[in-house]
Amino acid sequence: MSPSLKRSGRIGSTKSRTGCNVCKAGPSLSGVLDASFWRGSVLQTCRLEPAIWDAVISLSSLYERPPIHESPALQLINDPAVVRHQSHREALVWYSRSLAALRQRITQGNADFNVSLISCVLFIAIELLQGNRKAAVTLYRQGVRMMLGAETSSMKSLLLPLFRRLGTWALIINDGSNDCWDLNSMLPGLEFKTIDGARNVLCGLVAQMKSLDLDAKNYWKRRNATRDDRSPALVVRQQDLRKSLDHWYSKFMVLDCVQGQRLAHEMKFDDGALALLLMTYTSVFIEIQTCLDPDQTAYDDYESEFTRILDLAPVAIASTRLVDGKQPPFMFEMGVFLPLFITALKCPFPQVRRRALRLLWQAPPAQGLFMCGPAADVVAVIVILEENPGIIPRTASQVSQLLVQPGSIPATADRTCHFGVSSEVDDKGKTLNWLHYSQRYFDQDGRMQFTHKSILFPEPNTLDQSI
Repeated sequence: MSPSLKRSGRIGSTKSRTGCNVCKAGPSLSGVLDASFWRGSVLQTCRLEPAIWDAVISLSSLYERPPIHESPALQLINDPAVVRHQSHREALVWYSRSLAALRQRITQGNADFNVSLISCVLFIAIELLQGNRKAAVTLYRQGVRMMLGAETSSMKSLLLPLFRRLGTWALIINDGSNDCWDLNSMLPGLEFKTIDGARNVLCGLVAQMKSLDLDAKNYWKRRNATRDDRSPALVVRQQDLRKSLDHWYSKFMVLDCVQGQRLAHEMKFDDGALALLLMTYTSVFIEIQTCLDPDQTAYDDYESEFTRILDLAPVAIASTRLVDGKQPPFMFEMGVFLPLFITALKCPFPQVRRRALRLLWQAPPAQGLFMCGPAADVVAVIVILEENPGIIPRTASQVSQLLVQPGSIPATADRTCHFGVSSEVDDKGKTLNWLHYSQRYFDQDGRMQFTHKSILFPEPNTLDQSI
């Protein structure tokens, strides 16, 4: 172990500084709705539990200089960041100490449930700051197993919604892995009386929307579907989900905090949390309405809804800025990513989707499992491919030049229905980043067909964000 990390005279100042840093970083890590955990439970428990304190020190150090911001953008889509700096190495030593201490208590059979659960959340944050999403999801699953096997407690009640949200984001990023939504049986009902309750219920609806969308895509692949092909079971699920979302919206709009934000009869909000929930609601509404339509021109009917998302976005984005005007380097919760990502990817109207890209680049760069910058860069290339089917951009500058053009509404057959990114190293040691994408069209018999394409991602891998 590094001499500077031994429990010596320096540790007191390190603890004091770290506690202060975590206290200040708490709102950025969580947003205003989870401050009771990050600025309350974590700091209270770490004073008594060395394992949690060591994890807090590691988290604080990584937050000050996140490894995810010192790695090539596209690398983070598939691989964690490479540790290059001494501060990162020291942070990982603290992390190892915390893991070892907790494992020892588990082996001895005296691990406290609250300590184990808080440690799990801190470990997830530490892994996310390194871009290690696979490890974060593994830790999430371990936390779920603890949740399912534990009796009711105040800590379980506090963290159960957080783990449900993590499960939703894991479901989205893993394209529906079966074990990413283990808390499905513990979903909340549709009733709520607070903004935090509204968020928890909406998160469950996001998960159900994603599940329906994935099941619809699998149905079409199996059935060799036509334009009019519908699964009765999926239609029933869509109708039920639509009713649930309508119920959520009606309950949300009569919350006291929402009523206080409304000006006359206009829905204008200056509260970032409320704006974010309405953005998410609107994006879920669009996806529910369109997910059973095999023709992607279904999105063409929702220009006003896409625009509404973008009108709300500046308030939500401004609410997360730090006192120096910059965005926090990392947020544990997902913020504006999902609604802006859906808008940039699915909205066919060129000026609207370009505006969504600009807002994604302005948002907090790392939100839970999601990286805004790399995702926006990939979607920007998809926009160019859809609008210019005869052009394969070779450089980032070419993409940027095309994005400043007015653009056009893509033809149905040129729209992307699925995409992915992978990396490989050639025989010269150069990393090649590939964009894989699929498009749907209907043949002469009216049956759905797919084309699958791959291109090298334009170099350099970071785009000009001044479109």
